[in-house]
Amino acid sequence: MMKKIVLYVSFILTLAKLNAQNTTFGVTIGYNSFIASVKFDGASATSSASGGYLGVFAEFQTSEKFSVQPELQYVHSSKDGESGSTLLLPVLGKYRASNEFSLLFGPQFDYLLEDSEGINKLGIGLSAGLNYDFSKKLFASLRYSLGLNNRLEESAIIFDESDPVIFDLGEIKTKLNFFQVGIGYRF
Repeated sequence: MMKKIVLYVSFILTLAKLNAQNTTFGVTIGYNSFIASVKFDGASATSSASGGYLGVFAEFQTSEKFSVQPELQYVHSSKDGESGSTLLLPVLGKYRASNEFSLLFGPQFDYLLEDSEGINKLGIGLSAGLNYDFSKKLFASLRYSLGLNNRLEESAIIFDESDPVIFDLGEIKTKLNFFQVGIGYRF
């Protein structure tokens, strides 16, 4: 799956070279909330960690109102002395509703950089949000990405050292969601 993502990014960068007159590049920075959602036997719980993100993007204008905006972001989150890092690859369709406002929608891939036993490192989500352009160069962005795939490996088993009970994770569903508020600059 990682090979597919690398090939996809390479394809986007090749398109950028072919259509450079309608392409802009930029950087983003902002606040990120990493939200884990767990469901089991009709009950659910969430836990979140806060942090920041730093990213780069390309925007390929396909018409006056529509463009495609792939990004690559490094996200660092922490909670209670524990921290983790994630790479995000949103590939967003961008519809310009007015001169200032744009709507964003598309898939987002995430890759956990730390190893965790029983956790799938690669995830896919559906992202939606909006941009507000202060000028042609400076903008603000608000997004939410809803995780679509279960992040626990079906065959994973947890051993509790204090009470040697084995838990089958086949019925537990865990998804990762992301909330972001940030600013960006176009070159």
